[in-house]
Amino acid sequence: NSLAEHNAKYGCVILMEVKTGEIRAIANLTRKDSGQYVEDYNYAIGDAREPGSTFKLASLLVGMDDGLIDLNDKVDLEGGQHQYGNLVMHDAEAPKKDVVTVLEAFEESSNVGISKVIVSGYSKNPKNLTNGLHRLGFGNPIELQIPGARKAFIKDAGGTGWSGVSLPFMSIGYESLITPIQTLMLYNAVANNGIMMKPMFVKEIREKGKTIKKIQPEIINPAIAKPQTIAKAKILLEGVVKNGTARNLSTSVYPIAGKTGT
Repeated sequence: NSLAEHNAKYGCVILMEVKTGEIRAIANLTRKDSGQYVEDYNYAIGDAREPGSTFKLASLLVGMDDGLIDLNDKVDLEGGQHQYGNLVMHDAEAPKKDVVTVLEAFEESSNVGISKVIVSGYSKNPKNLTNGLHRLGFGNPIELQIPGARKAFIKDAGGTGWSGVSLPFMSIGYESLITPIQTLMLYNAVANNGIMMKPMFVKEIREKGKTIKKIQPEIINPAIAKPQTIAKAKILLEGVVKNGTARNLSTSVYPIAGKTGT
């Protein structure tokens, strides 16, 4: 329904079990010329593109873990636009007020707010941010049990393609290429108290009805960040649904945490 409503070219949904990393379901649908949607490509693992605002979680995780950013730090949204070099960054909507906390900036998905706190923390040494993103698993190859997985692309600060506007625009989800399953691995790790699990598609192998091999859940990283950083990340993601861009989900019977992105 959502794909048809937005006339989307394609879409995907992945359901992952938090503790084990088991992939319980994947659905991928592509719009054909007839207007019908069919399942013909696994976008979930093979489609690497700019992640948009979902990546703001990664930026703040690094900044909070490095001790440079806290939830109650104040930032001026400047009416929803700020100039970096020869480019002006805009927020999707004009803010209700200019001076907000980092938590409020994240809840309303302010491009200006998030980019300003990242630039403030990392402009002198942007490599600390890109190194931190690699620590979260982005850019590292992942060997899945099914073929077709694409590797994420994260620029190295000062390397090929890096410019004077890369730091702010990267912080809000541009200039990087991420697959949906890699985004899910990060969000699942936050839900899993910092433990990053390898996505698991196969639990056992059978021959003539007999189990010949059992496969155990695999931890990729036992701690993507400090426990206090993970606790703050949960507050950020809960706030998006309680007070921010996903408050239409706040009436759910179950409490939901998450992040909107475009």
